[in-house]
Amino acid sequence: MRILLFGPPGVGKGTQADLLSKKYNFIKFSIGDILREEVSLNSNLGNKVESYLNRGVLVPNNIIFELVKLFLGKNKEAHILFDGFPRTLDQAKNLEKSLAQLGLSLDVALEMHLAEDEIIKRLLNRRYCPKCNRIYNYATTPPKINGVCDQCRTKLEKRSDDDANTIRKRLQVYEEKTHPLVDYYKSLSVYNQTDAISSPEEVFDKISKIIDGYINKE
Repeated sequence: MRILLFGPPGVGKGTQADLLSKKYNFIKFSIGDILREEVSLNSNLGNKVESYLNRGVLVPNNIIFELVKLFLGKNKEAHILFDGFPRTLDQAKNLEKSLAQLGLSLDVALEMHLAEDEIIKRLLNRRYCPKCNRIYNYATTPPKINGVCDQCRTKLEKRSDDDANTIRKRLQVYEEKTHPLVDYYKSLSVYNQTDAISSPEEVFDKISKIIDGYINKE
């Protein structure tokens, strides 16, 4: 089973991906994690990735696609959850092609939807732990102790790009680059949508029902 979770920044994709991975035993594909893992392996491909990251520029699609193929080849028998990838129509078509080469396909493409005002509110209230990378949100999932990570007791920080102007620019990029995936996945009859306005637990319950509905059809 292969699930894709997508939506604009701030809707809680990472939180839901972690919860779903635990419940359904998904192997999570997060492009950021995959890039860092390849760099840590000190492979030829990893060295190429590192050179782009060190310059602060986007890793080219041809390298991204190569990493996707490697990941799919290693995990073709596993249940996979794609977390925030693909982000463009070109990436989506390439993913579908790579899956097809292995006799696989995407089962569910689930968009998490949230109004722009709510997204901005959430991102302005977002904090992260620089040590364990755990994410908190004072609007939805605050830490037990103000300003301190529940897990490792490290002081929480705010991302430099979590300001109103930058957030609006990121939402505009999402609308231009990623939102076209909606029509693409509708054409493949795998598109689903859920409202992300509720608590993380309630959103998780709604997404679980969608996935369970698919599992019950098999």
